[in-house]
Amino acid sequence: MQKNKLFTLVLPAILTTALWGSAAPCIKVGYQLFGIGGNSFSQLVFAGWRFALAGLLTLGIALLLGRRKILPNRGNIKAILSICLFQSMIQYVCYYIGLSHTTGTKGSLLSGTQTFFAILFAHIFLSNDKLTVPKSIGCLMGFSGVVMLQLGGDFGSFSLMGDGLVLLSAASAGMGALVSRVMSPGQDPVILTGWQLTFGGLFLLALGYVGGGSVGTITVQGGLLMLYLIILSSAAFTIWTALLKKFPVGQVTLYGFLIPVFGAILSAIFLAEKNWNAQSWCALLLVSAGIAVANYTKKEKDPA
Repeated sequence: MQKNKLFTLVLPAILTTALWGSAAPCIKVGYQLFGIGGNSFSQLVFAGWRFALAGLLTLGIALLLGRRKILPNRGNIKAILSICLFQSMIQYVCYYIGLSHTTGTKGSLLSGTQTFFAILFAHIFLSNDKLTVPKSIGCLMGFSGVVMLQLGGDFGSFSLMGDGLVLLSAASAGMGALVSRVMSPGQDPVILTGWQLTFGGLFLLALGYVGGGSVGTITVQGGLLMLYLIILSSAAFTIWTALLKKFPVGQVTLYGFLIPVFGAILSAIFLAEKNWNAQSWCALLLVSAGIAVANYTKKEKDPA
């Protein structure tokens, strides 16, 4: 193992999963700060501003990094729109509306199933990426965790508008991962991320405003939270894409098990969600362990 792997893979991967894990509690706090409440179209406006500005920030970073050509062309517009459809449009319409109808803890755990959906979709649509024993065991563990999440206590209720939409967003994210894998080779990851976030954000904004949504009064606290969410999206997507380009997919995606862990812990802290019980702990363990098992690959020995 390379001595600098701690700084080139491990710490960046942990940072990225922590950023993604913080999204659920931050979004729910944002609904309060902007006075959005249960208005679905206002939730989409909130999401739209976040992703559109995150996309523009990412493209600005690309310019600073010396990319001279950041405008999309015929060669990459299809890839951008295809990835955007699943990873920004469908995913976040479902996620932002669904999250307002469930807890941050459940939202974090349910969204973690996107790894298992990606594995199942790859098995169905790709001839060279079939289910293996570890992948099968990981998927069974993960979806068992979802079932466990619905058993007993305060967690024992399934809401179609809440849990159902978050699961649908995870399925869309899984399909988006497959589309990205097929269409992103040869593409600049920073440019690809920037434009798919921008287009997705503009779509969410248009949908939200057409439906009569708004973000209400902008306070200092709300503005700072929105700034954090914008930086979160730009940084996390860019770092993760760069890691996938540099290291084997299995080595990177293995760290995805930390996303529901960070999400659950941060939701408990910032949202004061205290409805933890034996079922919820088992669900967290099953989903997180399932992600790790499904993405586990035997490491090749470093050459002497």
